[in-house]
Amino acid sequence: MTRADRYLAAGILLIAILSVALFYYRSSLSSGKAASVGAVISAQGKIVRKIDLSPGGGKTTFLVSGRLGPATVEVEGKRVRMVDAPCPERICIKQGWIENPGESIVCVPGETVIHVEGAAPVDAVTR
Repeated sequence: MTRADRYLAAGILLIAILSVALFYYRSSLSSGKAASVGAVISAQGKIVRKIDLSPGGGKTTFLVSGRLGPATVEVEGKRVRMVDAPCPERICIKQGWIENPGESIVCVPGETVIHVEGAAPVDAVTR
């Protein structure tokens, strides 16, 4: 092995180590960000209410008028759920609490949607 081969191998190794360090640094920055999370409630295609889902928030219940009638929505801290709805199968109520960005509760017959907005976390990493 010549001196040039050793320099080449050392340079490639240095670039590889720096690339791995940069990858972990950037991934730790993106996972450590505190994103503001909120819920958007819409009925019949129109936004009815926007809610801030902060951890210290209290318990709030309110009505949302859908196509079939009023649905009851409950907000507690940083999570939200549908408590009562006039739909026949009540799948939206069985959904339970949602709190993570990207999650939704949809009442199809009542045309009511609750969607949690915010920076969605990474769902998979391939190595």
